[in-house]
Amino acid sequence: MPRYHQIYVALRHQIVSGIYDKSGLPPELRLMEQYQVARVTVRRAIIELVREGMVYRRPGQGTFVKLDHPSRMECQPKMQGLLDNLIASAAQTSVRLLEYGLQPCPADAAAGLSLAEGQSALRILRLRSHQGKPVSLITTFLPSHISRLLMPHDLEQQPMLSLLEQGGIRIGAAEQSVSSCPADAVAAPLLDEPVGSALLSVVRVVRDVDGYPVQWLRGLYRPHCYDYRMALTRAGEATARIWLAGDITTAVR
Repeated sequence: MPRYHQIYVALRHQIVSGIYDKSGLPPELRLMEQYQVARVTVRRAIIELVREGMVYRRPGQGTFVKLDHPSRMECQPKMQGLLDNLIASAAQTSVRLLEYGLQPCPADAAAGLSLAEGQSALRILRLRSHQGKPVSLITTFLPSHISRLLMPHDLEQQPMLSLLEQGGIRIGAAEQSVSSCPADAVAAPLLDEPVGSALLSVVRVVRDVDGYPVQWLRGLYRPHCYDYRMALTRAGEATARIWLAGDITTAVR
């Protein structure tokens, strides 16, 4: 990624997060020192922000944030819950089905579902929005024999796990990992984020009560829309006390 674009992504995130507000962006010289780049690189990053309408320049005064830019108004209401379970239960949420069909299962999803790589599986791609703004892009793979339980029109109306339970599958447990990844050329425009910007990445494997995997999911989330909160409790012997995690909630903001 070009250096100017990296700086643009960083500045954009800070603007959306409210770090740069009425006082405007730091002077060009300070940004040059902070990012260890030439003035032309800083100026090109700022030009991208101007083109996007996030900032405006006053000759001799500096670069200032447009406080009424739509990106600063996104995801303001807060709700409590766990990621897509939270989103699916919100009355203001809409789900748009982008893809639905049987496809060869990629290696990571196949491993999670205990399938052979390339074996046919149901692939579903959905875009979740809150108050008209995209918040997550969810890719799901399920064993092909489950496809009869999930009709396309139902996936825009009800959470997927609810449809599986209505079809007779008893959900037992799930394993989940959380990390980050850059927005690629597919996810970036759908989530209204710059290519290369950081996204929250969640991978989850859901199992039924007998331990068989019934769903593999990867969710990409806009990070400035979420706050993770975790309750920690001290435990262990006095010489080796550790923190144990309690419940985790996620605030959509």
